[in-house]
Amino acid sequence: MTWDFYNTGEEFILKEKTVAKNLLDTLSPKERKLLKKKVQAASPTEFFGQDFTKLGELIESLREINFIKTDDKLKKKMKSMDERNIDIVATASKLRKEYELLYRQLRDLVYPPKKGEKKDDRKEWS
Repeated sequence: MTWDFYNTGEEFILKEKTVAKNLLDTLSPKERKLLKKKVQAASPTEFFGQDFTKLGELIESLREINFIKTDDKLKKKMKSMDERNIDIVATASKLRKEYELLYRQLRDLVYPPKKGEKKDDRKEWS
């Protein structure tokens, strides 16, 4: 932008400072594509805790077998394994919440909310 402020024939040049609106604007197309892929790959999935659920179902099925029902030592061992699985599931759910929080923070860094858009209005795991 230029203008002659005092009508003296001198032109003042005002250079507008270009500020990147988000992190993606500062990257080359190749780096941008790579970062977008990594963000998408890091997105939490519904499969995060299914393995633990399946393990719990397996333990429950084994506990129902007559052979295990009659053997007190084995019954005690299965109870211990069931408790251990419950502890793992509890730890996994805490980790899942922490993972989702960290992912949201990183995603907001890469894709900042648009003007007038609330964070709650955005698609959660797009």
